[in-house]
Amino acid sequence: MSFLEIFTLFASGVTIFALIVGIFSVYNGRMTRREIAGLIRDTQAETQRLIRQMHEDMLAGMRETRELIARESQATRELIEREGAATRQLIHETQAATREVLLRITEILARIDERVR
Repeated sequence: MSFLEIFTLFASGVTIFALIVGIFSVYNGRMTRREIAGLIRDTQAETQRLIRQMHEDMLAGMRETRELIARESQATRELIEREGAATRQLIHETQAATREVLLRITEILARIDERVR
């Protein structure tokens, strides 16, 4: 075999190898881009789903907070009304007892005044 034949065989093998590598690199690049594009689409869809879910959870939390504030406000009003009624009753009883004490003091002072004269 001459050098030219060996070189031709070598060049043919290299050419076939380069052709195979080139074809598969193009195929691999396209598949990689396709996979990455699919991954980006999936990630975007999942991110949008998570954002929607977080928004719905936030709205639900806000509704629960409003309901809690309304219930606590109502409970506070009822407590103030009960305490107001109890305070009015106590004031009424205190005024009645004070009147009674003042009447007794007035009677005692009147008796003292009669004895002194």
